Amino acid sequence: MIITLLEKNIAKIGYTFIHMGGTEVCSKCTLRKVCVEALENNVSYEIKKISTKEHSCLIDEQVMIVCEVEKANSIITVETQKYLDNIIINRKPLECNEILCENYEYCIHSNFNEQSKVKILKILNKVNCPLDYNLVLVEAKKI
Repeated sequence: MIITLLEKNIAKIGYTFIHMGGTEVCSKCTLRKVCVEALENNVSYEIKKISTKEHSCLIDEQVMIVCEVEKANSIITVETQKYLDNIIINRKPLECNEILCENYEYCIHSNFNEQSKVKILKILNKVNCPLDYNLVLVEAKKI
C-alpha cells in the first residue's frame, strides 16, 4: 500500500485515478513527498482506505485527506485479433487524432504512450472505432 494525499471530495474507497504529477507550487510544500512524490506519474491508482487526517493544499486551499492507494489495472483498447485471456502482448500506441471520440482516452492512454508489454486480464466490450480499427476494450496491467 502507498500512503498519499487526495482531495477530500474524491476520496472514496474504490475510486480510481491517474496521477498526473505536481505543480511548481508543490515543490515548495512540506507534504510533497507524500502527496506528489509517493506516486508515479501517468499511473492508475485505486483508493483502498481513507483516514480522517486532513491537510490543506497550497495550490487552492482545498482539503486533502490521507489515503492508502495501490496501483490499479488500466482500461485500454487493443486490436481484437491480439486478444486472449491472460495473454501478454506488446501493445503499440494507436495513431488517432479523434479527440472527441468517446474511446479516445482508452486508445491514447497516458500510461501506455509507447510500446508496452501488457497483460490482458479481462475483455470488457467491442469498440466502435470511427477510424475502422478492429478494437476491444480490456482491463490490462502494464508489465
